[in-house]
Order: sequence, then C-alpha cells, then structure tokens
Amino acid sequence: MRHEKALRLLDELDAKEAPGLALRLHLARCPSCARQAALLDRAMGACRSAPPPGGRERASRVDLDERIMAAVRLTPPPRQDFSIADWALPAAVILASICLVSFASDRGYIESILGSGSALYLSLVLGLAFTAYSAMFVASHLAELRTFLLKRGVLPR
Repeated sequence: MRHEKALRLLDELDAKEAPGLALRLHLARCPSCARQAALLDRAMGACRSAPPPGGRERASRVDLDERIMAAVRLTPPPRQDFSIADWALPAAVILASICLVSFASDRGYIESILGSGSALYLSLVLGLAFTAYSAMFVASHLAELRTFLLKRGVLPR
C-alpha cells in the first residue's frame, strides 16, 4: 500500500473505528505512517477532551462529534439559486433547434445518417427535450409560483 493511500484511509476512519487489515499491516511496516497515525490519534484525543467553546469549564464535557453535529444542524442548507435568465438561454437554443432542423442546409447530410424523415424524428426528440427542460424549470420554481399565485388570489390561503 502506498503512503498516500494509507494516510487517506486514516483520514476517512470514523471515530473509534478500527483500521482495516491492509492499513494495519502497512502501519506495522511503515514507521513514517505509524508516526502520522499516532500524531493524528493524539490530535483527535486533544480535540475530544477540549472544553466546549465559550470559556466555561463544565464538569461533563460535550463530545466532539456532538459539538460538530450541533453546528451542522444550525448551519442552513446551501441553496443555489438560478435566475430566470440562466434558464432562458438554453430553452431558446432548444426552441431554435426545433425550428431550424427543417431549414438546415445540411439536411441531406442529416438524412444520409438518420434516414428520410429524420427532420420529423429530430424535431420530436428536441420537443421532448424542451418539455423535460420546462418540467425541470417549473419543478425548481414551485415556491415562487405558489407565492405568485397566492398574491393573485388564484390559490386559497
């Protein structure tokens, strides 16, 4: 086992989880990785025994995992918003593709690859792509749509 893989496996171990057989064998044969494992173990022990933040010593110290999970619960989930303009350009490209397939100058080339009547099939596939894209847009903006409909009085409160 390489040193990089051994150190990565050490980092991936959960609290109080025993290392696998291959990692234990590598740590037994490699003094450098064994020192790194011992150093990591001491550092985690120091973190677990550290007093909770706030400067007050408490008789019952909070476990490191519980403190981390408390911070995670308080952190709002990340939300990535896309503006409507970010959705409009790809939709316009798909719609233009649907309209321009039948007027393409390379129509003969497309028909030689896909066969006669390929413009119809290509338009249908692009139409389905546009429908799926529109469904994703609506699904990702349902909260905004609900707010809009509530303001207009279309939905009951």
